[in-house]
Amino acid sequence: MAGGKWNHMMDQTHIGYTYWQQPDSNAMPEVKTITIPTAAGMGVAVEGSESWWPAEANELLLPEFDCYNKQKYFVEIFNRGATPFKYSINTGKPWVKISSTKGEVTIGDRQWVSVDWKKAPTGRSHVPIVITGPEEKNVTIQTVINKPASPTPDRLDGFVEGDGYVSIEAEHYSRAVGTSVISWQRIPELGRTLSAMTPMPVTAVSQQPGGDSPRLEYSLYLFDKGDVRVATFPSPTLNFHDDEGLRYAISFDDQPPQVVNMHAGKTFQDWEESVRNNITKLVSKHTIGEPGRHVMKFWMVDPGVVLQKLVVETRGIRPSYLGPPESFHSSATARRK
Repeated sequence: MAGGKWNHMMDQTHIGYTYWQQPDSNAMPEVKTITIPTAAGMGVAVEGSESWWPAEANELLLPEFDCYNKQKYFVEIFNRGATPFKYSINTGKPWVKISSTKGEVTIGDRQWVSVDWKKAPTGRSHVPIVITGPEEKNVTIQTVINKPASPTPDRLDGFVEGDGYVSIEAEHYSRAVGTSVISWQRIPELGRTLSAMTPMPVTAVSQQPGGDSPRLEYSLYLFDKGDVRVATFPSPTLNFHDDEGLRYAISFDDQPPQVVNMHAGKTFQDWEESVRNNITKLVSKHTIGEPGRHVMKFWMVDPGVVLQKLVVETRGIRPSYLGPPESFHSSATARRK
């Protein structure tokens, strides 16, 4: 930029940062020397888990596969010694595919696991993957393959649950409801993963959620009934009204909207954390009466709430910095076009 005018503007003269202020002199980080055994030693890690074999005595588990997202997950085979070794991989079913069923490892080798969905049976299947390494030692990795009979991907309208969640980018709503005064505005590239949605104008008066008041609707399909958590990810917004805090509401179908206050009980440290991450996470709890198609509604209460993402959690999900990737979704209207 500007012909290099800003090159190195963020560089510092010393190493060894422990907080935001630069150190006055170099502070050498701790250095350790690791002695690698001569003999080969197989280690195995899988995507989505911090555990690895043989440090973990239990069987390893890959994240769930489903016929909507058609995921590929990796298995990492690494050498804990200095001598290369050969390995082989066998799956319990021929429709569970491995990028290569055998190989030789000097340092590490990554193999990808996928599913032939045309041959996979309907329903939920559990299929083991066995990796055999030096001295015929082996490790078993379990996989869960989910191919529901309904809805099929080509008949789906909206989002669908997979691996215990439905992850939704705010701009991918099924329906936006406004008034003669209030409308919903998409803000491209605001946020961490895609964009954001906010009610306009910011001078609008607060709304009572319910009925035909302003809202964003998201069609989704859930496979079980029971309690769910909705993690809402808005941008950090100051309480510019300087009163009880900025609010929004969440509901499913015809249930009463549940109002959430973005600022209630928050400290200055909470504000610092949300600014560092460029996002705030707020959680509400709801009960789903029946499996199947539902409509989740994000209601405007106060202006100034900027929504980036919504995640419906039907069971505990793995922690991650950006949250789970967006779930598979389809539009019947788009298919008709």
